[in-house]
Order: sequence, then structure tokens, then C-alpha cells
Amino acid sequence: MQCKTANAEVLALVSGGARCEVFPSLGGSIGSWTLDGQPLLRSADPASIAAADPFGMASFPLVPYSKRIGNGRFEWAGRAMTVAPNFLPEPHAIHGVGFMLPWSVIAHSADRLALELLYRPGAGWPWPFRAQQQLSLANGELTLDLHAVNLASQPVPLAFGHHPYFPRDGATLQFRAQGVWLVGDDGLPALKVPPFDQFDFSIAKSVERGTIDHCYSGWTGTTHVAWRDRPWALDIEASPELPYAVVCLRPDLDGFCFEPVPHANDAVNRRRDGTVMPVVEPGGAFRARIRFRAVPAGC
Repeated sequence: MQCKTANAEVLALVSGGARCEVFPSLGGSIGSWTLDGQPLLRSADPASIAAADPFGMASFPLVPYSKRIGNGRFEWAGRAMTVAPNFLPEPHAIHGVGFMLPWSVIAHSADRLALELLYRPGAGWPWPFRAQQQLSLANGELTLDLHAVNLASQPVPLAFGHHPYFPRDGATLQFRAQGVWLVGDDGLPALKVPPFDQFDFSIAKSVERGTIDHCYSGWTGTTHVAWRDRPWALDIEASPELPYAVVCLRPDLDGFCFEPVPHANDAVNRRRDGTVMPVVEPGGAFRARIRFRAVPAGC
């Protein structure tokens, strides 16, 4: 996967001992966030920056949808829609279009940055929208305000989440959810079950082992990440518009993912399963907020 990018300009936000680097032209992605020298997000891989590969970044935007759309096909308002696969050799479309395109800078100060993407219909998505990310840094707190406006003349699916990677070594993860969609061999949801055993993170659990890529429903909106022998831990809070969370643990990655997202995987094809894809009226907006707050370890 590669972005369309003319260069890899990096913009920095600084507040006290905190520093966050952002790459507007590389999918509007975050490249790093550190506090007193400790990485709180996985820092971008220099090779991925050079190759314009968002999957090597610290976090990237998920707009106008998150995770996979099965085989890049769904039906909307009685019409068959197609979305180009963008994660070959998989046949699915994944993570929307925002992470593949350059974003424009509309405001930048020492501790704040606003980015905008104006999307016109294309192979990646059939309807136009305008998306904005506003990032603010307040020493130990990084806040993402996400805003997407429907520019189509009809109600359409439209949502906005984020895809952060966290350092894996010595990390534990803790959160509560009501259910988990287990992913099948094709990468799509196969079975919904209550969290249990290796899928239950209601008590802090190590992420250094295991392989999962599942979507949790009924997430409470709060999560705690801690690292062995590190001074800072991390509290994650998301607004009610992001009631799902995707957890991805893979032994071949140097990080792990906890993604606050607005809907379940393949939601546009699974309304019969009770999943809901946000729908926005013409001129209306989808808004959400994610707050990452550093806290002293042990708190």
C-alpha cells in the first residue's frame, strides 16, 4: 500500500516535554508522539516514510469507513456499489481513502494542527466528502478531533476513526466490551461471541504474544495501556460516536493496534447482523474525538 504524496514534509507539535510529528502529505498520518523521550505511539519506520507507506506510521485516519468492505462491494439505495480493492492480494477494500491521499494544512501553531481533505468521487469511494483532523497537544495529552461532511446530494454512509500503533514490547492492554467479532480466514467477520479467554482484556493482559485482528462491540470508550519499566502509561478515551474497537496483535509487527472506530467491520454489508454504519444527510457531518492521555505508570 502506498500513498500519493509529493514529499514527506513533517510538521511538529510541541508542548512541554511532549512532541508529536505529523506528515500531511503521507495520508495525514501521525509519525510519532513522545513524552520525555518515551514513545507513546510507535514511531514511524524511516523506510515506510521513504516509501510513502502509511502502514509504517504511528497512526493514520480512517475515513470514510474503517476496516474491510467485503470484496469491495455493497448495495446502497437499491444500487450495486463497487469500491476498488486497495490491499492486494486481498479482494477487499480497506480503511477508506483518507490514508492514501495528501491532506492540506489549514492551520498550524506550536501545539495545534488542522488538516483537511477534499475528496471527489472516484474508484476508492463513490461519494464526495470533506474531512478535517484537528490535532492538539497539551504536554501529556494528544487530542484528535475528527470531522467529515457529506457533500453528496443524498444520505450516504460516512464515518471517521483512527488507526494508532503502540509500542509492543512490555505492553499490557486493558478495556471492557460487550462482544467481539472473530475474523474468518477471508479477513471478514465470521462469528460474534462474548469476550472470553484470549479475547478478554477486562483485566490487563500482555500483548507480546498471540495473533488476533478482531472487532470489539459495545466498547466502553476507555482503555488503558501500560509498559513494563516505563514511567508513562496511557489512557485512551473516545467519544460515543466510536463504540467499536479493533485489536490487532501480530508477532511480525513491532507494534500493536487498538483502533477506536465508528462501526463494525464490513458494516455496510451486515445490517442484518445488527451492525450499523453511520449515515449522514446531505450537508451533515460525522464528528468524533479521541483523547490519548499520558499518566504515571501504576495509576
